[in-house]
Amino acid sequence: MSDQNPDSVVAVGVGSAGCRIVSLLSKHSLLIDRFAYISCDKNDFEFVGAGKKVLIDCPVEQKLTPSIVRGLSITVRHTILNAVRGARVVFVVAGLGGATGTGLAPLVAEMAQKSWATVVGVAVMPFDFEKRLRFYAGVSLRRLRAATSGVIVIDNDTLMKSSREGATLKEIYQLANGEAVTVLASLLSKSSETSLPVGLNKVLGTVLQDGYSLLAVSRSGSIDKTEEALAGAIISISRVAEAKEVSHAVLFLTGDSSLSASHVGLAVKRLGSVMNEADVEYGVNYAGTSQLQVSLLASGFKSTKYDEYDPLSKVFRGKDVIDDSMEYALPQGLEALQSCD
Repeated sequence: MSDQNPDSVVAVGVGSAGCRIVSLLSKHSLLIDRFAYISCDKNDFEFVGAGKKVLIDCPVEQKLTPSIVRGLSITVRHTILNAVRGARVVFVVAGLGGATGTGLAPLVAEMAQKSWATVVGVAVMPFDFEKRLRFYAGVSLRRLRAATSGVIVIDNDTLMKSSREGATLKEIYQLANGEAVTVLASLLSKSSETSLPVGLNKVLGTVLQDGYSLLAVSRSGSIDKTEEALAGAIISISRVAEAKEVSHAVLFLTGDSSLSASHVGLAVKRLGSVMNEADVEYGVNYAGTSQLQVSLLASGFKSTKYDEYDPLSKVFRGKDVIDDSMEYALPQGLEALQSCD
């Protein structure tokens, strides 16, 4: 497919977490035509599939901050722009809190918007124990929302609840990334003999609302325990924001052939009643197991727990006292790179 195809959908992974998630997504049959990866660490490209790889050259002795990463990206701006040029829809996927995802995700989104694409941010927020990352994550989330048509927020702590006791830190990160891919792949799946997909337009119709969108996934031991699986997903959402704020939702159920129309109808009806009579779209995949999996995308949240991560924004909300433009910095000795822009 030509990079200039105006109907193409592009997923861009930014930073380590973003590259891993997009790489895993590329292994599924999805409504995504192209993939791209942007990082300051070449090791992030080691296991990624086909797609544009953009490496930002960083001095090994330099401690990276979001502003320095943005400054160093000057030399690859045209390469990034070419990766998203011609797309109708661009998903910018990043873990927020670290230097690369925090610094570049809003910038990449801004560049994609200037290419006339519909841009959706997918923000993976830090675990609760990663308190040192909170401020950067909160600031970047606000900037990402401003630079996109909509943002899907993934809460790592709610995804971690299915981890085994005693899991290592590496296993927890892998599990969280895998769960994020599971729910994203469900929502963006193509039509098949065993599925009734949601469709890209319905997903976008849900995400492109005021405020933020949240993702959750939950499972029950059997198909008959539909309400149990649905309740788990709703509880996960409620840990991040008020369920009563929901205006739109997408529900995707995965099970085996015993997943009946009555199961689906019950889940859709119950979700609407719990979430403020929200408009609910739905999809089904019958290629699963006897265990029921519920993937939930809910939108319309005006506030989330992440508002507390960026206290200055909360204090001065509505007042013209903060310059919200993104800062750029370059390590000493590399100031000449400014002429490359």
